[in-house]
Amino acid sequence: MKQFFSAAIVLLLTVATLSAQDGMNCFAVLAGREATVDGSVLLAHNEDDSGEQMLNIYNVPRNETAGTNKYLWIEFPGMAVSDGYLNEYGVAVVSDACNSREDREDFTDGGVLYEVRTLAAQKARSARHAVELIGALVQEKGYRGSGRTYVVADPNEGWVCAVVKGRHWVAQRIPDDMVMTIPNYYCINEVDLADTANFMGSPDIITYAVERGWYNPETDGKFIFKKVYSRPDTYSYDRNYIRHMSAMNYLTKKDYTTNPDTYPFAVKANRKVGLEDMMEILRSHGDNVEQKVVTKHDNNHPVCICTDVTVNATIFQLRNYLPVEIGALMWVTGTSPCVEAFIPWYSGMTESPAGFQRFASADEALEKHFSDSKQMKENYPDGVAWKFVDRWHWILEDYFGRSEGVQRVNKKFQKKLFKGQAGFEESIREMKGEELQKALNEYTGDIYKEYFHLFEQ
Repeated sequence: MKQFFSAAIVLLLTVATLSAQDGMNCFAVLAGREATVDGSVLLAHNEDDSGEQMLNIYNVPRNETAGTNKYLWIEFPGMAVSDGYLNEYGVAVVSDACNSREDREDFTDGGVLYEVRTLAAQKARSARHAVELIGALVQEKGYRGSGRTYVVADPNEGWVCAVVKGRHWVAQRIPDDMVMTIPNYYCINEVDLADTANFMGSPDIITYAVERGWYNPETDGKFIFKKVYSRPDTYSYDRNYIRHMSAMNYLTKKDYTTNPDTYPFAVKANRKVGLEDMMEILRSHGDNVEQKVVTKHDNNHPVCICTDVTVNATIFQLRNYLPVEIGALMWVTGTSPCVEAFIPWYSGMTESPAGFQRFASADEALEKHFSDSKQMKENYPDGVAWKFVDRWHWILEDYFGRSEGVQRVNKKFQKKLFKGQAGFEESIREMKGEELQKALNEYTGDIYKEYFHLFEQ
């Protein structure tokens, strides 16, 4: 891929992007393969952003010369920390903002931000490999944002990688029989870097905290990463712990306090979880918790994990018992999951349905990701993103009056997709090469044609 921006330009764009996203609330759920009904690793994520957003989904081909993978790229032009990925090895990458207390700048050549996720998508051959790449890049260049947790998964396992402004990071593997949920604060508790099967990170992650006065081993007890490195106002922010409570309550049917100190890194659900459970969590308006999130927007949309600025939800279903072209897929919405069906995109696809790419090539999209991100509806009116956006705005005009009917239609359509998935996958299981690619491309394209027809009814 082309190197298309200088460090100075990226820094300016990053400041603008992070300012625009301040207060937004992405959310992720990660389930190990022994915790799910079908033995898949499931990674679910809500992307929350304000302002004009244009959903694009590119099928990026493998580049043998550059040594980069083939991957599906969920792109929001102009955004430095919003894109999601699924590559040809079944490696999925998303992230949540997690403000750190670090106030020192330690960067080389301006540091890195957007490059972190693209590197993982382009180079990683497993979730563990993605974490190794992220950690090495952060240590080499320094992370430019306040802090972030990258959530990565493959058909065998899932990891969360917490990065801190500058060159510090730590990562933990999700136990195979557990489910981890993350709002917008760090969630890793104790750290044991000697346990290399389950942890990775900066070797001085504890000693640096002692040096800065953030942690005193003699008076503070065990080193708890999330408490030591989180920015205090982010860690105690009600919008974070309420959403966290809602997800954990749904998974365990237990009640949790409003004190995030008491939250485990991951929980054992009271049953095996599946796609429908992930969808329910991403759609949560907080009906299962007493505490409520207050929104400043006067549009009557209830807010919790699903917010009034959720621009996309994605669930990665990663199965190690099928060929990766079929076994790794992502279920995608065009706007808020509470009024959308999730549509499948298989990692073996090679073409996006018409209207999902504002440029003919992913190279051009990457080159213009930051430089051409204004007035997109005016400049690219044919994008299917506006079908989703216009419908969403219509629903918001009378959310309680219109959402119920939309949800009823979506539920019926989603059940049809679930019912048809197994039969479709069985019908293509022996296909290879171009025949398989064509079948996968047409399958998703035909689903969208039917789905958009429902919009018009």
